[in-house]
Amino acid sequence: MSRLAPRPSLRRKTRSGQALVELALILPVLLVLFTAALDLGRLYYGQITINNAAKEGALEAAQEKTISFDSTRDCDPDTNRVMCPVINEAKDSLITIHHSDVSLTCSPDPCPTTPAIGDTVTVKVTAQFSLISPTLAVFFGGQSFPIAASSTAQIGVAPQPAGAAAPSPTPTPTPTPTPTPSPDPDATPTPTPDPSPTPVCVAPTVSGSIGISPGSGRSSAPGNGGSATLFSMTAPTVDPQTDCTFTYTWSFGDGASASGTTVTHTYAQAGTGSSKEYTVTLVISAGPGATWTGSQTVRVNP
Repeated sequence: MSRLAPRPSLRRKTRSGQALVELALILPVLLVLFTAALDLGRLYYGQITINNAAKEGALEAAQEKTISFDSTRDCDPDTNRVMCPVINEAKDSLITIHHSDVSLTCSPDPCPTTPAIGDTVTVKVTAQFSLISPTLAVFFGGQSFPIAASSTAQIGVAPQPAGAAAPSPTPTPTPTPTPTPSPDPDATPTPTPDPSPTPVCVAPTVSGSIGISPGSGRSSAPGNGGSATLFSMTAPTVDPQTDCTFTYTWSFGDGASASGTTVTHTYAQAGTGSSKEYTVTLVISAGPGATWTGSQTVRVNP
């Protein structure tokens, strides 16, 4: 006795049910991948926004004759001009920047009223970023975390006025000849000492790089269980120059600064970016225009 073939309508119902089950299984995975990709795009756009905001603030500060900045107040075109381009850069974007998220430091500190070549200003912007998907929170340490950017610019130096025209020389009158005295055979001539040359200090020549010990550590950022990390930083060796005095100015990348050949600094927050690093900058100066600038990164884990 031959076996009856299944009806076509029954086969179609079986395929439809199988497709619904497969869709139900794969749809959550597709949603997770979509929200993760959306969060990564938002994070990239947010980082670009605060990078541009920091650059705009540093450029505005470098162009001001007298730097006007107050992190406790909003933008004011008369008394708080540096804050204006920073806040305006983030308008209508995914990132909101408050006046308390912006800091400004100068090298040397405080900001000079009469800047010279080598004087710099740094603007740092920190903003809070929130993820849509909880999937990426595992990799970033939470659903909400800070992102930061900083920018450094040379403070504008006013051009020096052209020197006045040299006066016409006055003719030297012909001297009246003086009788030549008879030489004293017993007199011993007194030697004339050679004048000491005036030292000319040039840009320092260094050997090695900035020494940082330890190279990395844990921060005391709230909620991550770390502890504040103390770093010791030593300037590279400078080749000696006669009668030249060197100054050492440090910027630690978190808004703090110090001076000296060997300094210590405690980072209270984890480093910025995916590498969790701060950029330590050292300026060694022997006078106007005679400077050496070096930098090195230090990793501060949460």
